[in-house]
Amino acid sequence: MDSLRLKSEWYFEHEDGFIEGPYFNSFSPAGLAKIAEGIKALAAPYLVVGDDTDEGYIITEAFRKPVSVITRDANVVRFRTQLLTSEGNGDHQKTCIYVEAADSPGTGIMLNMLRQPWSKTSVMLLAVECRITITDGGV
Repeated sequence: MDSLRLKSEWYFEHEDGFIEGPYFNSFSPAGLAKIAEGIKALAAPYLVVGDDTDEGYIITEAFRKPVSVITRDANVVRFRTQLLTSEGNGDHQKTCIYVEAADSPGTGIMLNMLRQPWSKTSVMLLAVECRITITDGGV
């Protein structure tokens, strides 16, 4: 399971070159929420679906659509996309969120990737939600 972790290190460098640290701290709930706010504000998010099984952060796109709605509740960001009966039909292997993307395949920056087989048919409406929770990874 991939998880987003944050680590903050502090160093104190003296004029004689002596360095104290690293020292570690934790993030406040307000700080975590602010990071989530930044993720929510990423431009032009798209849901991208692929049918390939290639390793690494590679996807052969079968479908893409702009994310329908982005919400944030404290440190949780949700990217939710509604697929209509004519959209995203078939058997799929990968699902991603791209940001700074456009309608053209291959545009944007991959934010994340899910490798999980799923299927959709033309008689289904399907809501796809990517939920990102920002947590303090600790020391």
